[in-house]
Amino acid sequence: MKSIAFLLLAFSLAIIPPAMSQDANYWLTQTQSDYNNGSTSLALQDIDEYLGMNSSDTWAWSFKANLLIKMKRYSEAVDSFDQLILLDGSNAQAYNDRALILSGGMRQHEEALNSLETALQINPNNANYWFNKGMVLENMKSYAEALEAYKQAATINPSLDRAWYRQGYLLATEGSYNESLPLLDKAIEINSQDADAWNTKGLVLMEQNSTKEAQICFDRAAALQPFGKDFQNNRQKAQGGIENEPEKTMTFKSRQ
Repeated sequence: MKSIAFLLLAFSLAIIPPAMSQDANYWLTQTQSDYNNGSTSLALQDIDEYLGMNSSDTWAWSFKANLLIKMKRYSEAVDSFDQLILLDGSNAQAYNDRALILSGGMRQHEEALNSLETALQINPNNANYWFNKGMVLENMKSYAEALEAYKQAATINPSLDRAWYRQGYLLATEGSYNESLPLLDKAIEINSQDADAWNTKGLVLMEQNSTKEAQICFDRAAALQPFGKDFQNNRQKAQGGIENEPEKTMTFKSRQ
């Protein structure tokens, strides 16, 4: 299974929070300049200077955390989110983002799960938090619980295609093919550019001896990601199945 993915949050440095002094404002402006010029390390020094003057600015702590993520300094990024949380214990997004670092960057899944549980206590109606919880639970091999988390995410936000896909994928790996297909179809209906969903649907159809339909799915996956080795291999195997009707040799990839 793919490890949980975490993305550097998008920050608009054009929207600078109010500074406490002219010096503080200077360091924010310098942060913007260095960041825009591609110097992450200098931007980090700048934001540290600012925080030395205004340590209660939650925006600055969040920005620092994301700089550290970009630099793959994950432990320090968690520390920055911890500082943010000390200042604003009701910040659900901070708990969520902290969890993504813990699981995705540091492989500390249990602590990540605890952080997500707190985020969901604060905001139980956030589909992304439920989805991230599902990904952490998959990393912990708690597949039944992960499935429930994805169901909750899809219920809250029916347009969240990855929540439908992960449900379909988990059911497929369990051999529940008839239950898996409608979920994969839903993911594809929402996002027809998802090569993983097309590929998994193809594997399910192969298991159901629907080789020609599976070929169409593998063709789509390979077209979307021409350099995806697994997609190309599955496509070639399905072509062989159509031509020679051999015993199926394709299997689902391990969930871990």
